[in-house]
Amino acid sequence: MLDLAEAWKVKKLAVCGSAFIEIGVGMSGSLVMRDIIEVLRNLRALTIPITEIPLSLIVISGLELEEGLSVSNLFHCLHVATALKYDAVIVSDDRFYEQIPSITRLSLKDFEETYVDKLRA
Repeated sequence: MLDLAEAWKVKKLAVCGSAFIEIGVGMSGSLVMRDIIEVLRNLRALTIPITEIPLSLIVISGLELEEGLSVSNLFHCLHVATALKYDAVIVSDDRFYEQIPSITRLSLKDFEETYVDKLRA
């Protein structure tokens, strides 16, 4: 995905700012703070070609979405809110997103077949 974003082959690729928080929180039990900071700095440097949607633009939409679901996951709902704000497509193998009828979920394999194979051709 990073190669495609950098080559501007996928122009609408975006990530929610909360994704970096989610990663940082997820690492907090297994890494020391200095290592977490280093990982997040490196990740942000790698994702510069990808548009980052500020958390402030989607947090209310994400919370409203989560409120209406039987199985809640705030970070997933923030990703959905980002997708809805951007293009209503989310790239993930997580089936959680299938319960949201207003978005299209592309598996990583489908994404690769749709975009990466075309880039290689």
